[in-house]
Amino acid sequence: MARKKRQKTKTIRIGARDLLWDYARLARMYALEIIGVALLLVAVSIVLEATSEDGWTWTWLGVLIGMTGITGLVFFPLLRAWLRKGGLPSIRLPDAQPAEGARMLAAAPSDWRRFAALSSILLFVGSVAVLLFLVAVLGRGGTAEGVVIGVLLAWGLVTLEDGRRIQRTQDDEKRVYWAAGRRPWGAGNRLVFTISRGS
Repeated sequence: MARKKRQKTKTIRIGARDLLWDYARLARMYALEIIGVALLLVAVSIVLEATSEDGWTWTWLGVLIGMTGITGLVFFPLLRAWLRKGGLPSIRLPDAQPAEGARMLAAAPSDWRRFAALSSILLFVGSVAVLLFLVAVLGRGGTAEGVVIGVLLAWGLVTLEDGRRIQRTQDDEKRVYWAAGRRPWGAGNRLVFTISRGS
């Protein structure tokens, strides 16, 4: 059914101002950013606890690690099931349309570095804001910190798994999926595909 729907879609023309971003790589990059931010939050939490009145203790670290592990184990299957209903990158694959254009340019390494830096900063700032809010509401002790870090780790691992799913789909369908977006910052608001070489 999905293949019939794809055959009826119109070809999207890629203009000179558009860049093509490897969709599977984009999903993996985002997943690694989420995991990286989660690890950075561990350092942020330690600094916050060390500068508090009570100071850093091994008990606090044990609670943090324990809550991170428990939260990750609980949320991994929950996010895996919930995000498949519309929150994972692979959900958009059936909506991809064939692309054509005289000059279809793939994003350069400098484009990837720039977008990765911007998205990482925004993700880190947002995550720190959530962490500080929960610590203010629930108090210190490692519980709030562990919950935020555990959810982020679970989210990142689920997204990383989805990136591998996109790659397998590309290999099976002999296609390459791209997120097409305008320069200089857009990483794609349209999903298109091209036929992979050698197919």
